[in-house]
Amino acid sequence: MIGTSLSAPAVDVEFQLCCDHESLDLARAGAIWGGAWIELRGEAFPEPGWNDMAVAFTGDLVDALASFMQGRKRSCRIRFYDGPFWVGLGPSGPGEVLVSRGESDKEKAQVLLSDEAVVQGVRSNASALLDACWARQWGDNPDVVRLARALKSLDGQGD
Repeated sequence: MIGTSLSAPAVDVEFQLCCDHESLDLARAGAIWGGAWIELRGEAFPEPGWNDMAVAFTGDLVDALASFMQGRKRSCRIRFYDGPFWVGLGPSGPGEVLVSRGESDKEKAQVLLSDEAVVQGVRSNASALLDACWARQWGDNPDVVRLARALKSLDGQGD
C-alpha cells in the first residue's frame, strides 16, 4: 500500500485514526516518523498531518483499545509522542465509549460514541499503516511487530 498516501476519514465518520503513508520515514534510532492524528467528529487532533512517531502511537492506540474492549482496562489515555497531546477512552453505557482529547492535563473535548464506531475508525487505517511498513521491508521493526500483535489482539486473536 505504498501508493496510498493518506488514510483519511470519510465525511460521516465520527472517530478515525488518520495516517499519511507517504510521509513515513525510518530514523536511524529505529523510530518510524510520519503523519498520525485522529479525527473526532470531523475535527483533526492535534492537527491535520501531525508529525509523530506514527507506528508507535498507532500501536499504543490499538493496544489500549483492545484492552479497553476486552475489559482489561476500564479507561486509558494514549499520548502522542511529540507534544503534550492525548486521546482518552473511558467507560459509559453498554456498547458505548467516551472518547476525550486533551493537551497536558486539560481535557479539550468529550464525545460519546459506539464502541463499534471507534474500533472501525482505528482498525482499517492501523492495518493500512502496517501494510505500508511491510511494503517498505520494515516488518522486523519493534514498533511494527507490536502494532501487528495489537491488531491481532483487537481482533480477538491475541495472547
